[in-house]
Amino acid sequence: MTPSEPGRVWSTVFRRSRISPHVFVVAEAAAGQVDQVVAGLGLPQATSNSLFDNAHWATPLLDGAVTRLLTYGPPALPSGTRVYGHRPLRLLCHLMDLRPPARALTGERHVPDIDQLLADLDWQRQAEHQALLAQARTAMANDAQEVLAAVRVFFGDQRLT
Repeated sequence: MTPSEPGRVWSTVFRRSRISPHVFVVAEAAAGQVDQVVAGLGLPQATSNSLFDNAHWATPLLDGAVTRLLTYGPPALPSGTRVYGHRPLRLLCHLMDLRPPARALTGERHVPDIDQLLADLDWQRQAEHQALLAQARTAMANDAQEVLAAVRVFFGDQRLT
């Protein structure tokens, strides 16, 4: 775990995205802490960075991913860090000593047990490197439509209203 204010509520670091109930935007002030936690998990990171194009960093996490986007020019999707998935969100809350959502969020079937999330993380660390990189690349997005396409790959057709 990283040092943080004891008992901070999850919503001080993460907010729900308007794009999908499975995507959470990381507060700019907390992005460095999230990046540090994710970097310490021992999972591979996919990157894409070329001159005059958006820069992407993505790490697979459980059944989703954590992404960072740095836009070049007018963004279709704002720069920032995003978490894809409820299980990755809840694991990050645990690792960052944040109080997680008290009940299931929109699109979340049930509140997972933290011991199961940690066991799944251990299993993921042993998964095939190239498969993990492919999962990370799936999360790289330049606009809302690409985010929704990644959500469909990770979580299926999610028509929730």
